[in-house]
Amino acid sequence: MKNLFILLILILSGIFVSAQTIEPEVYKKQYEVQTVMNRIEIHRISGFGGPTMSYSTINGEFAFLMGGGGGIIINNLFLGGYGEGLSNTLDIGNNYSLRDFDFGHGGFWVGYEIAPKKLIHPVISTRIGWGNITGYSSVENEYIRDHVFVLVPTISAEINFTRFFKINVGAEYRQTLNVNVPGMSNKDFSNLGVYVNFLFGWF
Repeated sequence: MKNLFILLILILSGIFVSAQTIEPEVYKKQYEVQTVMNRIEIHRISGFGGPTMSYSTINGEFAFLMGGGGGIIINNLFLGGYGEGLSNTLDIGNNYSLRDFDFGHGGFWVGYEIAPKKLIHPVISTRIGWGNITGYSSVENEYIRDHVFVLVPTISAEINFTRFFKINVGAEYRQTLNVNVPGMSNKDFSNLGVYVNFLFGWF
């Protein structure tokens, strides 16, 4: 009987010691709060910035928009901001209904690099911003300012020149919404274009 009691104590002690060893891992797996961030393995954090240029048309007239942007790179995803405005002089609309025309927009910039270590690699991005259309309206006989929303998806090829400089060239579509200019509509300010971006950072 005494031997049986000692054996029972030894068995229970072994179980207790094993439980002490295993329990923390079991507890961690079962009760740890799962979040998006603790599931992401971060291999690269960097930053970039540089000038941007867009060659497009507005109401059938050639438009050159220039600006700049920058942001942070986390793995292959980048997040940042941008701003750009019309750099050439335009009078647009039927019988030049909008003179001394100006157009600019800025906001958020998000994109994804595919195989960024390759010499030439694709990039998809979108610029999402708010802007203004200004000019003198011969229809209303007054100076107007219109607030618009702009969405510019882009697909491009990026060339790595050095570890700190690269060029991005591609095609974009500028979708301009909420246009309230007399005699004109959203489609007059929306069109395909060519996009060029010079990027400086650590890649």
